[in-house]
Amino acid sequence: MIIDFHAHVHDDGTGQWADAVAEEARRVGIDYVVEYECITHSRENADLVTDCNERCRFTYERHPDIYIPFVYTHPNLGEFAMDEVKKGFDWGCRGIKFEVASVITDKCVEPFVEFAIEHNAPIVQHTWHKITGNLPFETDAWHCAELGRRYPELKLIVAHISGDNRWGIRAIRDVPSLYTDCSGSIADFGHIEYCVEQLGADRLLWGTDIRGADYLYTLAKVRDSSLSDEDKAKVLGLNAAKLLGIEA
Repeated sequence: MIIDFHAHVHDDGTGQWADAVAEEARRVGIDYVVEYECITHSRENADLVTDCNERCRFTYERHPDIYIPFVYTHPNLGEFAMDEVKKGFDWGCRGIKFEVASVITDKCVEPFVEFAIEHNAPIVQHTWHKITGNLPFETDAWHCAELGRRYPELKLIVAHISGDNRWGIRAIRDVPSLYTDCSGSIADFGHIEYCVEQLGADRLLWGTDIRGADYLYTLAKVRDSSLSDEDKAKVLGLNAAKLLGIEA
């Protein structure tokens, strides 16, 4: 089983991209694509949040056999943000996506963490670590580690291994409840092997960041690594299936 745990289809309402990504995923043998739409610079714009989720719903309903939707929201928007999450779960969302609207340790995020735990649903948090300084309200892996210690029952995915692989791995290594994905980065030499060595194969998810990445290239990061076949299977899909409650 192969599951892409990090995808942004960005369909324009015509179905062109929803169809193209689904077709390419099927062509290379991907079973499911976890899809969420998000906008980095829109912290106060509720309309953009709604638009992202409408695009995600359009994509999902066009190909419900392959897309697994996650609802996107900005916790700082309070009641609106929670209503958006509840609406998303009503139409089929299986998890929550946060981007750069609130640092995940902010007080306003707590109700969403509790909602996710109650619904046994994963949260994917964009994380990055920049030597030039993060964006305002941009979460670093260390924030996720802090939250993971407070909520060990939460299924929290630290997306992109925080952009800086070794930094992100150090941050979350001692918080066993946290997962990470290998999306959004080039295939640094030894990147996948080091992550599994430090975190274990059960905590790494394969993700692409498509449409900003290529399926065959990102598949090769794992398929052509020196991991055992058992560990490759976990990273490419079995870990994701377990998180999502899919029988592999």
